[in-house]
Amino acid sequence: MKIDPRNDLFEFRFHFHLEDSKYQSDKYFLAHDIDEAKEMFEYACNKRLPSAMLDKVEKWNRWAEKWENVDLNITDPYLN
Repeated sequence: MKIDPRNDLFEFRFHFHLEDSKYQSDKYFLAHDIDEAKEMFEYACNKRLPSAMLDKVEKWNRWAEKWENVDLNITDPYLN
């Protein structure tokens, strides 16, 4: 039985801070790709009154056992 790589889940870590705060927070999501992870982050942030300001996004590389930066589209209105 072959495993379909399109069904793989990846772990994403979103570093952010709230608009009026100097402290950073992290949110973790399991998703098939970065677009799905961004949707989850946006949904989670819509529940907050102050806006979440995204600092960076990382993806867990399970083979190298380290976090790797994910380049995001800066013009995306949901990302600051």
